Amino acid sequence: MRPIKCKEHKEIFEVNGQGQKQWIQNWETYLYLGYKKVVDEVDIISLEDLRAYPVGDTKKVTTVTQIVKGKDPDEPIAPVRKMTVLGTVLNGCEDMAHDIGCTHIIGNGYYWGDYDLFESLGGKSIINLKPKPVSVPSKDFIRKRMDEWINRKGCGGWWIDNGIRGEEPDGQPQNEDEAKKMLEDRIWFYRTVREYDSDIINHPVVEQFNMTEQGVVAGAWRSGWKGQYSESPMTCDVNLWTCYTAREGTGAAMYAAQARWFDAFIVKYMTGKVQLIPQISLQHYWQTGDDDSVKAAYRNWKKIMADHRLEIGGLAYYKDSIIRANEQAQNAIREVNKLIK
Repeated sequence: MRPIKCKEHKEIFEVNGQGQKQWIQNWETYLYLGYKKVVDEVDIISLEDLRAYPVGDTKKVTTVTQIVKGKDPDEPIAPVRKMTVLGTVLNGCEDMAHDIGCTHIIGNGYYWGDYDLFESLGGKSIINLKPKPVSVPSKDFIRKRMDEWINRKGCGGWWIDNGIRGEEPDGQPQNEDEAKKMLEDRIWFYRTVREYDSDIINHPVVEQFNMTEQGVVAGAWRSGWKGQYSESPMTCDVNLWTCYTAREGTGAAMYAAQARWFDAFIVKYMTGKVQLIPQISLQHYWQTGDDDSVKAAYRNWKKIMADHRLEIGGLAYYKDSIIRANEQAQNAIREVNKLIK
């Protein structure tokens, strides 16, 4: 494929074998591995000439034009925020979260988590913008709730609870059409939040995903990573992700599982604009919370991400009720959090 760039708008397309203009297809590889080389080889043409090209496959529209629009980025990757996140939190966890070095907490924004207390300890809260019991909030509701929090020192970002997100057990779509609707809702939610708050660095929109493909998994229809994330990637700025692999046992087996799921999902679907923060789930295959499991998980994620030229800027831990009851887990998390500065 021969890349072409619009002189006026700096948009980059491919020209396929039939001489048709089309969107970049393998754009992760283009951005991460071949950007400087490709830029040197690109043909720069006028907007008028670009419009004259016959149009090829435009179904796989990506964000590559948004990434390069206006300038040629030196490193078209997501900004790295230093975040150590505890979720999902219940009241009473705030002192512990601060003590083990967590910078952020995620609660449901209404009954779970004492945000005032955590803010007084120097922590930040990722604020839920979903009203109960409605799945999709109105613009007015989002605006009013953001107005309550946006100027507080403890405002560390925004998120939305299950339903619109479609990953919690009670928020799972029943079929592909429902999953599509949830994706449309999430895209709308992200754009609405960004209309009111453009600070993507200090107030990121945060999402959480597990590593399940779209389709029927274990007898239940799952929305999955694909179709909820890859087609329209800007639904969040920070993505907390984990793989629930049910106690891999040895450190080597744990590493193999983490690497396998990373290659299957993150490499396949990552956008380059969303910061990836690994989540260690003590509820699943780190349930015992022993020292080696948490530290081993951190070392594994760090190596796996470094192999893909990504910096591990943070970690998330799930969930607080298990950690609160396990002193070994607290000590391990405390030591790992010291490594993320």
